[in-house]
Amino acid sequence: MPGSLPEDTPHPFVQPLPPRPSLDKQKKLAKRLFRDVCRGDGDALARVTALHPRPSAVDDFALHDAQLVVARGYGYSSWTTLKRKIESLTRSPVEHFVAAVREGDRETVDRLIRTDADVAAALDKPLFDFDQPAVHIARNDLPMLDLLLEHGADLHARSQWKYGGFGILDGVAPERAEALIARGAQLDPWSAAHLGQEGALVRLLDEDPTLVNAKGGDGKRPLHCAATPEIADLLLERGAEIDALDDDHTSTPAQYAVRSRPKVCRRLVAKGAKTDLLMAVALGDLDLVRRHLETDPEVVGMAVHPDWFPMHHTADNGGHIYQWELGVYKTAFEIARELGHTDVLAELERRAGPRDLLTDALRRGDTATGDALLDADPNLVADAGTDLQRAAADAARGNDAEAVAAMLERGFPVDAVSQHGATALHWAAFHGNPSMVRTVLQHGPPLEARDRDFDSTPLGWAIHGTRGSWPGVSTDDHGPCVELLLGAGADCPTEAFPVGDDRVDRILRAHLFGS
Repeated sequence: MPGSLPEDTPHPFVQPLPPRPSLDKQKKLAKRLFRDVCRGDGDALARVTALHPRPSAVDDFALHDAQLVVARGYGYSSWTTLKRKIESLTRSPVEHFVAAVREGDRETVDRLIRTDADVAAALDKPLFDFDQPAVHIARNDLPMLDLLLEHGADLHARSQWKYGGFGILDGVAPERAEALIARGAQLDPWSAAHLGQEGALVRLLDEDPTLVNAKGGDGKRPLHCAATPEIADLLLERGAEIDALDDDHTSTPAQYAVRSRPKVCRRLVAKGAKTDLLMAVALGDLDLVRRHLETDPEVVGMAVHPDWFPMHHTADNGGHIYQWELGVYKTAFEIARELGHTDVLAELERRAGPRDLLTDALRRGDTATGDALLDADPNLVADAGTDLQRAAADAARGNDAEAVAAMLERGFPVDAVSQHGATALHWAAFHGNPSMVRTVLQHGPPLEARDRDFDSTPLGWAIHGTRGSWPGVSTDDHGPCVELLLGAGADCPTEAFPVGDDRVDRILRAHLFGS
């Protein structure tokens, strides 16, 4: 058989693959073998000696070594080979088709469509993320798209996303749109608005005036997609609802455009669109900022935060569009600084109370200002509500170790929670930030606190972080974090081991088995 072991492999350790193999079961068997080796189990060690191509590796045995032994025990030369074999036996043809489209494997896609009726019938079905059809996945792989079209795929198939289906032209760059249109893709009111195709949009609205407020992807109206002020003007002249809300983010066209298309946002504001402080700040509109602050002085503390806007973890839908336009947990102060609106920032600082000023100062590392505020009112943190007290946990969520240290040193509670009901220690561990873990541990955090949504401890979050932290945000140095947590007395259940990260597994192995 392909990938089989040499003929002199000891037969007692080799067996045929079960008729209905399960990859999950094989993963569990590999983990069990790893734990047995760590315990010094004689049978496990004998099996490794017989099947591992480098038995001396037992001294530094890792999970991938155990997976290799399991694979060779079925006669395959590698875990990857075994995995592919099991997938070939257990995946349906349609599942193979989905994987091949994602991987850009045109040969397999072509063969499956030609030879399997179920695959041929599934060409336009919503098989992919966000209930997209295959042509949407292939729009960035034109040879794959051409192949699908040759086999009869519908270029106009829309996704079946529950908040409103998208077409293949939605959200694409103009140069990509040209290639798709050349293949027959047709503009609709949302893509015409997005691509700035005024002539096409006029023709569509002339043919069917009701399209001006029709719902497309995410339940957006064409005005949500307007690429230019001129497109926005056209839609408004044709009767577009200026403050219509989409279905996925419950946001207005102006809110959608606040940072990515500021000219459009300003035009909508000039035409009477509803505004809020963050929009005024992002636009650098000092007069509008003042009007909001005069109407409600409390909005100076507004942020892209569940206290002010529905978020993806608090709303039934995807949460407010500001999460993507402005940034999760961004404050009005931070937005003004990022965009260079110094006059707006000065106005915010003039109007803010000591609590908002304290949080802002510590978030940006200005400990001198923070200390001056606390000198004036030593009870500023103690008397504050939970929105201020959880600021350290919010800063930890953003992997801002400096802000976390500044806050905890000035009395912000170490057990306060942020998103998911997670403490600062949860977030420090998840991000794999040893410096932040060390800082938080100095303040006596609850080591076994469990978050609200996943019922896991900080150590559990560190382990999860090895499999999927946040690119561009996380530090991703989880081994030292695990070591720090264990050294502080965190409990490590045996069933959590191994985790599949070699550095972390070595630390857990030493802790659990003394080797």
